Amino acid sequence: MVADTDRPETLPRALDGVKRVFLVSPMDGRIDVRERAVTEAAEGAGVELVIKLYGAVKHRGDPLDRLHLASLQALRDSGLRWALLSANSVMETSLFGQIGAIKQTGAMWGCAGTGKVGLIAADDAAAAAVALLIGEPEAERSYEVTGPEALTMTDVADRLSRVLGREIAYNDLPEEEFREMLVQQGMTSEQAEIGVIVHFRAWKRGDAELVTNTVGELTGRPPLRLDEWLRQHQAAFV
Repeated sequence: MVADTDRPETLPRALDGVKRVFLVSPMDGRIDVRERAVTEAAEGAGVELVIKLYGAVKHRGDPLDRLHLASLQALRDSGLRWALLSANSVMETSLFGQIGAIKQTGAMWGCAGTGKVGLIAADDAAAAAVALLIGEPEAERSYEVTGPEALTMTDVADRLSRVLGREIAYNDLPEEEFREMLVQQGMTSEQAEIGVIVHFRAWKRGDAELVTNTVGELTGRPPLRLDEWLRQHQAAFV
Protein backbone atom coordinates (compact mmCIF):
# COMPACT_ATOMS: atom_id res chain seq x y z
CA MET A 1 0.00 0.00 0.00
CA VAL A 2 1.35 3.40 -1.02
CA ALA A 3 0.26 6.66 0.58
CA ASP A 4 1.20 10.30 0.02
CA THR A 5 2.00 12.47 3.02
CA ASP A 6 0.88 15.49 0.99
CA ARG A 7 -2.55 13.81 0.69
CA PRO A 8 -3.55 13.01 4.29
CA GLU A 9 -6.69 11.21 3.17
CA THR A 10 -4.47 8.41 1.76
CA LEU A 11 -2.75 7.71 5.09
CA PRO A 12 -5.36 5.85 7.19
CA ARG A 13 -5.73 3.00 4.73
CA ALA A 14 -1.95 2.63 4.40
CA LEU A 15 -1.57 2.46 8.19
CA ASP A 16 -4.33 -0.08 8.70
CA GLY A 17 -2.83 -2.94 10.71
CA VAL A 18 0.56 -1.19 11.07
CA LYS A 19 2.01 -1.36 14.57
CA ARG A 20 5.29 0.56 14.24
CA VAL A 21 6.13 3.58 12.11
CA PHE A 22 9.46 5.16 11.16
CA LEU A 23 8.70 8.84 10.59
CA VAL A 24 11.04 10.67 8.20
CA SER A 25 10.38 13.42 5.67
CA PRO A 26 12.23 15.20 2.85
CA MET A 27 14.27 18.15 4.10
CA ASP A 28 12.03 20.98 2.94
CA GLY A 29 9.50 23.43 4.26
CA ARG A 30 6.69 20.88 4.62
CA ILE A 31 8.25 18.64 7.26
CA ASP A 32 5.84 19.75 9.96
CA VAL A 33 2.70 19.48 7.82
CA ARG A 34 3.56 16.03 6.49
CA GLU A 35 4.64 14.59 9.82
CA ARG A 36 1.66 15.97 11.73
CA ALA A 37 -0.58 14.27 9.16
CA VAL A 38 1.19 10.94 9.70
CA THR A 39 1.01 11.33 13.48
CA GLU A 40 -2.73 12.00 13.36
CA ALA A 41 -3.34 9.03 11.06
CA ALA A 42 -1.11 6.78 13.18
CA GLU A 43 -3.06 7.66 16.30
CA GLY A 44 -6.32 6.89 14.53
CA ALA A 45 -4.96 3.57 13.27
CA GLY A 46 -3.85 2.39 16.70
CA VAL A 47 -0.12 2.40 15.92
CA GLU A 48 1.88 1.20 18.94
CA LEU A 49 5.19 3.00 18.38
CA VAL A 50 6.56 5.86 16.28
CA ILE A 51 10.29 6.36 15.80
CA LYS A 52 10.86 9.86 14.44
CA LEU A 53 14.09 10.89 12.71
CA TYR A 54 15.34 14.01 14.43
CA GLY A 55 18.93 15.20 14.83
CA ALA A 56 21.81 15.34 17.26
CA VAL A 57 22.99 18.67 15.86
CA LYS A 58 21.73 21.57 18.00
CA HIS A 59 19.95 23.86 15.53
CA ARG A 60 18.75 26.31 18.19
CA GLY A 61 15.43 27.35 16.67
CA ASP A 62 16.58 27.86 13.06
CA PRO A 63 14.06 27.28 10.22
CA LEU A 64 14.74 23.53 10.03
CA ASP A 65 14.54 23.12 13.78
CA ARG A 66 11.21 24.96 13.96
CA LEU A 67 9.71 22.51 11.47
CA HIS A 68 10.92 19.49 13.45
CA LEU A 69 9.81 20.99 16.76
CA ALA A 70 6.29 21.46 15.40
CA SER A 71 6.24 17.80 14.36
CA LEU A 72 7.63 16.77 17.75
CA GLN A 73 4.94 18.76 19.53
CA ALA A 74 2.29 16.86 17.58
CA LEU A 75 3.79 13.60 18.88
CA ARG A 76 3.78 14.95 22.44
CA ASP A 77 0.14 15.98 22.08
CA SER A 78 -0.90 12.59 20.67
CA GLY A 79 -1.62 9.43 22.61
CA LEU A 80 1.17 7.61 20.80
CA ARG A 81 4.25 5.97 22.27
CA TRP A 82 7.29 7.45 20.54
CA ALA A 83 11.05 7.92 20.63
CA LEU A 84 13.57 9.83 18.53
CA LEU A 85 16.45 8.61 16.40
CA SER A 86 18.65 11.71 16.58
CA ALA A 87 21.47 11.32 14.11
CA ASN A 88 24.42 13.65 13.78
CA SER A 89 25.09 14.89 10.24
CA VAL A 90 25.20 11.98 7.80
CA MET A 91 28.28 11.30 5.68
CA GLU A 92 26.32 10.64 2.50
CA THR A 93 24.19 13.78 2.83
CA SER A 94 27.12 15.98 3.83
CA LEU A 95 29.77 14.72 1.42
CA PHE A 96 28.08 13.38 -1.72
CA GLY A 97 26.88 16.93 -2.38
CA GLN A 98 30.54 17.95 -2.66
CA ILE A 99 31.36 15.49 -5.46
CA GLY A 100 30.69 17.90 -8.33
CA ALA A 101 32.85 20.61 -6.77
CA ILE A 102 35.65 18.15 -6.04
CA LYS A 103 35.70 16.94 -9.63
CA GLN A 104 35.52 20.45 -11.08
CA THR A 105 37.69 22.42 -8.66
CA GLY A 106 39.66 19.89 -6.63
CA ALA A 107 38.13 21.31 -3.47
CA MET A 108 35.20 21.16 -1.08
CA TRP A 109 33.30 24.34 -0.26
CA GLY A 110 31.29 25.48 2.73
CA CYS A 111 30.87 27.96 5.57
CA ALA A 112 31.54 25.72 8.58
CA GLY A 113 34.72 27.46 9.71
CA THR A 114 36.72 25.24 12.06
CA GLY A 115 33.64 23.68 13.62
CA LYS A 116 33.71 19.93 14.18
CA VAL A 117 31.03 17.35 13.38
CA GLY A 118 30.58 13.74 14.47
CA LEU A 119 29.63 12.50 11.00
CA ILE A 120 27.74 9.18 10.90
CA ALA A 121 27.40 6.76 7.99
CA ALA A 122 23.84 6.30 6.73
CA ASP A 123 24.09 2.53 7.21
CA ASP A 124 24.89 3.02 10.90
CA ALA A 125 21.97 5.38 11.37
CA ALA A 126 19.71 2.90 9.56
CA ALA A 127 20.92 -0.01 11.69
CA ALA A 128 20.18 2.00 14.82
CA ALA A 129 16.69 2.77 13.49
CA VAL A 130 16.03 -0.93 12.90
CA ALA A 131 17.17 -1.74 16.44
CA LEU A 132 14.73 0.80 17.84
CA LEU A 133 11.85 -0.36 15.63
CA ILE A 134 12.18 -4.02 16.56
CA GLY A 135 13.19 -3.40 20.18
CA GLU A 136 11.58 -1.73 23.15
CA PRO A 137 13.00 1.78 23.20
CA GLU A 138 12.51 4.04 26.18
CA ALA A 139 9.46 6.19 25.56
CA GLU A 140 10.14 9.80 24.57
CA ARG A 141 13.92 9.32 24.68
CA SER A 142 16.16 10.93 22.09
CA TYR A 143 18.72 8.31 20.96
CA GLU A 144 21.67 10.40 19.74
CA VAL A 145 23.72 8.43 17.20
CA THR A 146 27.02 9.69 15.81
CA GLY A 147 30.21 8.55 14.19
CA PRO A 148 33.25 7.71 16.31
CA GLU A 149 35.05 11.07 16.01
CA ALA A 150 34.42 14.79 15.51
CA LEU A 151 36.19 16.35 12.54
CA THR A 152 36.45 19.74 10.85
CA MET A 153 35.84 20.08 7.12
CA THR A 154 39.59 20.60 6.74
CA ASP A 155 40.10 17.25 8.50
CA VAL A 156 37.62 15.66 6.08
CA ALA A 157 39.49 17.14 3.10
CA ASP A 158 42.79 15.79 4.46
CA ARG A 159 41.31 12.29 4.89
CA LEU A 160 39.86 12.40 1.38
CA SER A 161 43.22 13.57 0.00
CA ARG A 162 44.93 10.52 1.48
CA VAL A 163 42.32 8.15 0.09
CA LEU A 164 42.39 9.66 -3.41
CA GLY A 165 46.15 10.18 -3.49
CA ARG A 166 45.81 13.84 -4.51
CA GLU A 167 45.28 17.07 -2.63
CA ILE A 168 41.69 18.07 -1.93
CA ALA A 169 41.34 21.48 -0.29
CA TYR A 170 38.52 22.86 1.82
CA ASN A 171 37.55 26.44 0.94
CA ASP A 172 35.59 28.20 3.67
CA LEU A 173 33.46 31.15 2.56
CA PRO A 174 31.41 33.82 4.33
CA GLU A 175 27.89 32.51 4.75
CA GLU A 176 26.19 34.88 2.30
CA GLU A 177 28.83 34.28 -0.34
CA PHE A 178 28.34 30.54 0.00
CA ARG A 179 24.55 30.98 -0.16
CA GLU A 180 24.90 32.92 -3.41
CA MET A 181 27.04 30.11 -4.82
CA LEU A 182 24.32 27.57 -4.02
CA VAL A 183 21.63 29.76 -5.57
CA GLN A 184 23.72 30.19 -8.71
CA GLN A 185 23.93 26.41 -8.89
CA GLY A 186 20.13 26.14 -9.00
CA MET A 187 18.92 26.03 -5.40
CA THR A 188 16.26 28.38 -4.13
CA SER A 189 17.22 30.49 -1.13
CA GLU A 190 14.93 28.32 1.06
CA GLN A 191 16.51 25.10 -0.22
CA ALA A 192 19.98 26.50 0.43
CA GLU A 193 19.00 27.58 3.97
CA ILE A 194 17.20 24.42 5.10
CA GLY A 195 19.24 21.89 3.16
CA VAL A 196 22.76 23.23 3.61
CA ILE A 197 23.37 26.53 5.40
CA VAL A 198 21.68 25.72 8.73
CA HIS A 199 23.90 22.66 9.07
CA PHE A 200 27.17 24.46 8.37
CA ARG A 201 26.08 27.28 10.67
CA ALA A 202 25.52 24.80 13.50
CA TRP A 203 28.84 23.10 12.83
CA LYS A 204 30.61 26.46 12.97
CA ARG A 205 29.03 27.23 16.36
CA GLY A 206 30.32 23.93 17.73
CA ASP A 207 26.83 22.44 17.89
CA ALA A 208 27.67 19.26 15.98
CA GLU A 209 30.70 18.06 17.97
CA LEU A 210 28.75 15.37 19.83
CA VAL A 211 30.24 11.87 19.77
CA THR A 212 28.38 9.02 21.49
CA ASN A 213 28.60 5.24 21.68
CA THR A 214 24.85 4.83 21.09
CA VAL A 215 25.31 3.04 17.75
CA GLY A 216 27.36 0.37 19.50
CA GLU A 217 24.84 0.08 22.32
CA LEU A 218 21.94 -0.39 19.89
CA THR A 219 23.60 -2.55 17.23
CA GLY A 220 26.45 -4.34 18.99
CA ARG A 221 29.08 -2.94 16.61
CA PRO A 222 31.01 0.33 16.43
CA PRO A 223 30.08 3.00 13.87
CA LEU A 224 32.09 3.33 10.68
CA ARG A 225 35.07 5.67 10.71
CA LEU A 226 35.26 8.32 8.00
CA ASP A 227 38.44 6.84 6.51
CA GLU A 228 36.74 3.49 5.96
CA TRP A 229 33.62 5.13 4.54
CA LEU A 230 35.75 7.14 2.10
CA ARG A 231 37.54 4.00 0.94
CA GLN A 232 34.21 2.28 0.37
CA HIS A 233 32.97 5.22 -1.73
CA GLN A 234 36.27 6.22 -3.32
CA ALA A 235 35.03 5.67 -6.89
CA ALA A 236 32.29 8.27 -6.44
CA PHE A 237 34.87 11.01 -5.85
CA VAL A 238 37.20 10.11 -8.74
